[in-house]
Amino acid sequence: MRSLDLPILMYHEIVASENTNPEHYEISLRQFQQQLDQLKRWGFTTLTLGQLVCVLEGKEKGPARPVVITFDDAYRSFAELVLPELRHRDMTASVCVPAGEIGGTNRWDQERGFPKRPVMTAAELRTCMEAGIEIGAHGWLHRNLTQCSPAEAEEEMVRSRDELARCLGTPPKFYSYPHGAHLPEHFEMLAKAGYQAAVSIFSAAPTVTANRYAMRRVYIHPGDTTLSFRLK
Repeated sequence: MRSLDLPILMYHEIVASENTNPEHYEISLRQFQQQLDQLKRWGFTTLTLGQLVCVLEGKEKGPARPVVITFDDAYRSFAELVLPELRHRDMTASVCVPAGEIGGTNRWDQERGFPKRPVMTAAELRTCMEAGIEIGAHGWLHRNLTQCSPAEAEEEMVRSRDELARCLGTPPKFYSYPHGAHLPEHFEMLAKAGYQAAVSIFSAAPTVTANRYAMRRVYIHPGDTTLSFRLK
């Protein structure tokens, strides 16, 4: 399979306000709009993770300048703020949801002082899918896999897959590691569970896609200027 270097961008929460807290993994809607416009102006074409794997496997011809936009946690802000912006620009994204929290909140972050944020419902996730957005798994309860027992790690991978298959009518093909944390043994576990690929934050692989189960991403935060965003 081919190996490519391309930007896989990582987002979490988009807020309508200009007042953002970089420690809470959020950027403003205005900044996000500007970044989408910059990607278009620079000639990038968005792919989902599924489309990326098809390119890697030679099943599809990729664009000259591919970029993948990913959102972790599947907050309702994606349906309300992000989806309209993507559709307006004919762009797509991949969203990964902690399946045990569908329709709930970000309980995993609130104990760290994060604001309470609603996670999309199954109906909202289906609406996103109908609009061409890819839905992947972000664990069951958003647990750090490196701190899980073998049984807990299996639940994070397998139970999340089964719940998304039940809610959405199709099993997820992609996994996003909660907290970006993983161990080498998790690659085989994900493959056995039926996932085609996984995204992390850091990776020692020579290219972004050299290890399909630890494709590294670029974290986008409020402090990014036009220049730093372009360099990323």
